[in-house]
Amino acid sequence: MADILDKKPECVVEYTDSVEGFKGWLVIDALAHKLCAGGLRVQKGLIYDTVVHLARNMTLKMRIAGIRADGAKSGIDYDPHSPGKTEALYRFMRSIRPYILERYSVGPDLNVKLKELDDAASKLGIPSVKIAIAKAQGLDLPYFLERYGMLENPVDHVTLGRIRSGFGLAAACLGVLEFLKIPEKEAVVAIQGFGGLGSAAAYTLYQSGVKIVGLSDEEKSLISTNEHPLDVKALIRGSNHGLIPRMQRSGQYGNRGEIYNIKCDVFIPAAIENAVVPDNVGAISARAIVPGANLAVTEEAERLLHDRGIITIPDFMAGCGGSLSMDALFGPRSHPSVQGVLDCVGERMRGMVKKVLERSQKDDIPPRAAALSLCSEASIYPQAKPYGPLDE
Repeated sequence: MADILDKKPECVVEYTDSVEGFKGWLVIDALAHKLCAGGLRVQKGLIYDTVVHLARNMTLKMRIAGIRADGAKSGIDYDPHSPGKTEALYRFMRSIRPYILERYSVGPDLNVKLKELDDAASKLGIPSVKIAIAKAQGLDLPYFLERYGMLENPVDHVTLGRIRSGFGLAAACLGVLEFLKIPEKEAVVAIQGFGGLGSAAAYTLYQSGVKIVGLSDEEKSLISTNEHPLDVKALIRGSNHGLIPRMQRSGQYGNRGEIYNIKCDVFIPAAIENAVVPDNVGAISARAIVPGANLAVTEEAERLLHDRGIITIPDFMAGCGGSLSMDALFGPRSHPSVQGVLDCVGERMRGMVKKVLERSQKDDIPPRAAALSLCSEASIYPQAKPYGPLDE
């Protein structure tokens, strides 16, 4: 596995903005296949090394999911709250336009929504930020756009596009609960982060009967009292810009760090990188950690958690629901349904979790080592379509 973990990225584009002077990067980790995929973020203080690590994580997501594509990541070092964000995003995307058209399937990431990406792409004459899929998959533009348009189809209170990654994260959590032999309706879960990913995971778990007993956002935490689970549906209805509303009667509000102290079956960091570090590992009393945010658990923290017998699912697996949804959307030869896409994501994610944890148990190694071992066994098919069954 050293070839994936230690090698340098195969393509790097560095951008310096001519108007405001900020930096940006597109990093394509590998060029082994016809397509690469990964999100675009807007993050104050973003550095090149972070983008490299995120791109590598995307390659691992593709390998563990059996998708015949490579990892990529892009982003700009820019304040997402600045009024100039829209134009800054447009100028950066203009600089990487040829890659978007030919190879790079762009997705939403930290502080960036899919609509923002597609709005900028439209101004650049690009039909979709995922147009590279059409070329790699051999789909004509009208039919590609028909399938792509399914991301706007409703799923309860949101759309398929907005729930897919969080749905996959919830499926990873459910897979861990199954491995631990904890019935869903008896399970207790705490989630750090209430943005698109965290709230979608919370909603999906809530619908499955899991008790959500703690949530946090960038300002505060909300912890249930009197053994009553939080009313996730009501909180989502009242949420604004990823912030938990101050309306829950059965919960107690506190500082955001209190989310680590909750006794639960599974803790889900779904907000930022480096959320679980050696300094806060001791406060965690969960039986398992299922990170949805990229690089949410540091390597040292993961080792400490393993020493304590706490299962830690690798972030590149728990966070690959978006990639799995693309496979479920564009892979089938017949036109998929929205529910079919979600069912496929859930089934495959649970299967991956089971396979990794069984390998971990059998070989007496941490789940990350087991997942990396499985990634190293993945075959490379340079000319194959990225999604769906392998052509004969």
